[in-house]
Amino acid sequence: MTGAYSFVCEFSSTDALCARLNQIAWQWRVGDSHWYGDYVATVPFPGVRIRIVDFPKRAGNGWTYESDIRASKDCKTPMAEIDAAYRKVLAQLPAHDIKEIEWFD
Repeated sequence: MTGAYSFVCEFSSTDALCARLNQIAWQWRVGDSHWYGDYVATVPFPGVRIRIVDFPKRAGNGWTYESDIRASKDCKTPMAEIDAAYRKVLAQLPAHDIKEIEWFD
């Protein structure tokens, strides 16, 4: 587990991606960062933030996004549980070509 993933999905806009994620699980919101541009983020467990950055690259059958998971020092949820829950959300998106990547934050 690296705590960061890339994946491919059919959504080419932050708003559409956020709307679909809100149908699946948790409370997602759109934000804006000087460094990362638009992003979609959620707090699925106390002390945990998942962020999907909006620099989608066109893939043959969709759009490639990058995401990261950040857990604070006082987070009590095991990373394996966080990872499994996030992968379940990605499967329902549906996302494919899910790959672990280097953490980018």
